[in-house]
Amino acid sequence: MPEGRAALPIVPIVLMALWAGCAEAGVRYRCEMLDGSERIALEDLSVRFSAAVRRCAAFEAAELPARIDSEPASLAFARPRPSPMPWRPGSNRPPLALGAPHLQLMVQQASRKHGLDPRLVGALVHVESAYQTQARSPKGALGLMQIMPATGARYGVGSTRELLDPATNIDVGARYLRDLNEMFDGRVDLVLAAYNAGEGAVKRYGNRIPPYRETQDYVRRILKLYDGE
Repeated sequence: MPEGRAALPIVPIVLMALWAGCAEAGVRYRCEMLDGSERIALEDLSVRFSAAVRRCAAFEAAELPARIDSEPASLAFARPRPSPMPWRPGSNRPPLALGAPHLQLMVQQASRKHGLDPRLVGALVHVESAYQTQARSPKGALGLMQIMPATGARYGVGSTRELLDPATNIDVGARYLRDLNEMFDGRVDLVLAAYNAGEGAVKRYGNRIPPYRETQDYVRRILKLYDGE
């Protein structure tokens, strides 16, 4: 999770079928995954795995190898290819003008303080609270970055009043993102997933995005906003 998003690395196409066996000529789908990899599939993966697939395009396959490596469809986004965390200080991309100017400034200051890209942090704040400083979730998350009290306590902020202070809330959220970045080796999708569902959930699923609709939609929405789509 973030500077102008680094160009996706050039990676070899990964051949994927929904079962192993004879693969006859016919329509196939070349799918670009969220992690930058590509897969050849027998169906349009974006229909069932929209949280992990950018787009799929159909093409006529004259011939494929008689046998290819099989991989269950349920794992279509479960083995993301590692990519460098694009958050680096000094991004030349303009900030996302989503919140009030003074709140944008707080996001930029906290992001740079903790080595994050203000654009992505800004996108996260927008998805979390739409820049509402007094936002409260039914689960008890507070403020602009929807910080849970237990997370605030981890960083020495113990009261609701403190967590609802915009500058404090953003600083705690940025520190948590920094630590998640280190925990998940700079994997953007996993950092965002852990921020939403908790690092424990990501670890329980083998360092993969948990199969929760809310978390999958959350990751997709932030990256889409960050990419300017």
